[in-house]
Amino acid sequence: MSTLFSPVNLIAMVLFAAALAWRIYQVTRAPTVPNWAVTACVAGFAAAFLLQQPVLSDEVDALLGRGAARVANNALLACGLCALVIFFLGSAIGPRRYRRVVVELIPLAAAITLMIVAMDLTRPELRGLPLGPSTIHDSGVAVFYLGAGLYLIYGLIACAAWILRYLRVADRNLRIGLRLSAIGLAGAAVGSICRALYIVVAWVFGPVVKILLLLGVPFVIAGGMLFLAGVTYPGVRARVSALRRRRQHRREHAALAPLWTVLVEAFPSIVLRTPPRRRGGVNRVRYRRVIEIRDGLVQLSPYLDANFGAVVAEDPAAAAAVLRAALRRHAAGEASDGRAKQVLPAGADDIESDVRPLLALSAAMANGK
Repeated sequence: MSTLFSPVNLIAMVLFAAALAWRIYQVTRAPTVPNWAVTACVAGFAAAFLLQQPVLSDEVDALLGRGAARVANNALLACGLCALVIFFLGSAIGPRRYRRVVVELIPLAAAITLMIVAMDLTRPELRGLPLGPSTIHDSGVAVFYLGAGLYLIYGLIACAAWILRYLRVADRNLRIGLRLSAIGLAGAAVGSICRALYIVVAWVFGPVVKILLLLGVPFVIAGGMLFLAGVTYPGVRARVSALRRRRQHRREHAALAPLWTVLVEAFPSIVLRTPPRRRGGVNRVRYRRVIEIRDGLVQLSPYLDANFGAVVAEDPAAAAAVLRAALRRHAAGEASDGRAKQVLPAGADDIESDVRPLLALSAAMANGK
């Protein structure tokens, strides 16, 4: 159990959990084939990672037979990679993607079949053992690891190439995640190539070049983590941006309270009667407040000067004084000219551009009490 919760494993499990949670969330929002493919990819990699841990692989071998965990581990890696290839194919080749996907399943099925047959041909005492000097000269072991490795090399290089193509059209935030993923996949491909060379040299020619195997491990581990970081980055950044936006909207909602309060006292009907929906939270509440303030200013506008919108932009304190005077005239029942005026600076044609002058006017109203 101690090796399962080593620092490296804990980091990997956190990254897998974050990536898988984000992908499942995306699938629930949009259950499209590309979303399902990426989710299957992350799930396959996560399951393969867990099956590499002795505490779990020993249980699988005890249940299904020696070597079963090793076959399942490599088959899950291959399936996860195939799902990623299918994602890129589905995004790139349009209506012909289904025929192309079927073609893509052929090498996957061949690789998995080869692994099963090779494991069955491996001597019982060597089944499930890791690749190393003591096992590499057995044909079953060599064919098993070489078959699995060649498919991984193909899939990793294909996916890295697709990602590099998408970099040209991706936005800045997505580009960062894609770069991390491409570097990670390329690193894992280098590690897989080193392992394949180790197998070929030892099995065909005899010499065991340990450095090739030693080089492959860190490349694969670092590559996998970078890939996970790349997959997770856009989602994490989106959530961080959403939290920042919510905090900002909460502050703005509170900052608009002085202006909103005086307008609601003068025109109670501006308060929207429909209850705010839970979905959207503080963003929707802030949006409602801006709408209500604009409605209140429009109703008060017959008591305001025609240049009130320009005054709001140039001198919020002066605009606040004019607004207080207009509210007093309205409360006293004085006559107005009956004409609606421009109450916000020219060019404020959406909610976001309305917020800035309204915040300045609200602050001036609060300071002038």
